[in-house]
Amino acid sequence: MDARNNFRQSVLDLSPYSVSGHPAKIKLNQNESPFDIPADLKKQIIEEFIKINWNRYPEVFSTVLPKRFAEMYDLPVKSFIVANGSNELIYTVAMSIVKEGTDVLIPQPTFYLFEKVAKILGGNVLKVYADSNLDFDEAGILKAASAMKSGLVIIGSPNNPTGKSVSPEFVSRLLESTPAVVLVDEAYIEFSPHRSLISLTKAQKNLVVLRTFSKAFSLAGLRIGYLVAHPDTTFEILKVKIPFTVNPLSEFTALKLLDHKELFTERIAFLKRQLARMTDDLGKMAGVSVVDSHANFFLFSTPLPAGKVFEELLERRSVLVRDVSSYPLLGNYLRVNVGTEDESASFVKSLRDCIEGSPRTQG
Repeated sequence: MDARNNFRQSVLDLSPYSVSGHPAKIKLNQNESPFDIPADLKKQIIEEFIKINWNRYPEVFSTVLPKRFAEMYDLPVKSFIVANGSNELIYTVAMSIVKEGTDVLIPQPTFYLFEKVAKILGGNVLKVYADSNLDFDEAGILKAASAMKSGLVIIGSPNNPTGKSVSPEFVSRLLESTPAVVLVDEAYIEFSPHRSLISLTKAQKNLVVLRTFSKAFSLAGLRIGYLVAHPDTTFEILKVKIPFTVNPLSEFTALKLLDHKELFTERIAFLKRQLARMTDDLGKMAGVSVVDSHANFFLFSTPLPAGKVFEELLERRSVLVRDVSSYPLLGNYLRVNVGTEDESASFVKSLRDCIEGSPRTQG
């Protein structure tokens, strides 16, 4: 018997989510922070965590972090849901809303997981493509969303992989134009010039905002993300959420990091300066095109094929970036995130050597 006969066609049609796991001395392919948690702070966290009973289940749903967030944002505790990374919450929100034939509007290009989840659940994916500068087609999004009678709109802001953002003013217009739930993933909001949309959830019941500790807070390895929405909305979403997914170490660490926000404020400022320096350096290279970004990463293209540049950087320079040329509208683009000063400088030099050393770009 073929067990595959038991699986939904929407699952059989997909491939597993994957990220190239090539070993490299300089890893700039997953938009991670280049800075780990300081060793003394790690030690303090572990020493205190040892006192917690490991043989007991954590809370069904985290309550400690929501209480902290409620104080931070001046919102009700029930506005927050904490999870094992924001990816879990993407699935949770989608499962709360999407069924066979449900309209799911996803501007393109963007984080593929949005579309993957919608397809698994049988959603009718509607796509609005970015303009020639890779900015969001706001008029097109408003037009498509206004035609929806229900469903889900998913926007990354800042968007992965383009680094582009939508403004709070645009989102307000979008919320007024559609009865659909609007899910905005703010994984990179700390790097954006735009303010977070969290305050809008107080009045807008069809807005859901996602946040994460993985990027600006250097906690990708421990998986903590959270959702913010009107309490009436979180009440429905919580019915679907898997229980016990927030482990005590991750929760405890996130709380401690919120006591050291000044450390991350300094790191964010550094990464913004570093991004400006990297993009300026690349902009001076002949034939290199750089896309303006509001995140801790940016897109670039060169006169050489993206695959060739990827391989050259990895195999000869041990620098790992992300080849995103398979994404819609990104035919010859690669994505690189900001690293430490030395990592970023090594990437820039390696790319320059790669381009200048290629017969295709010489005299």
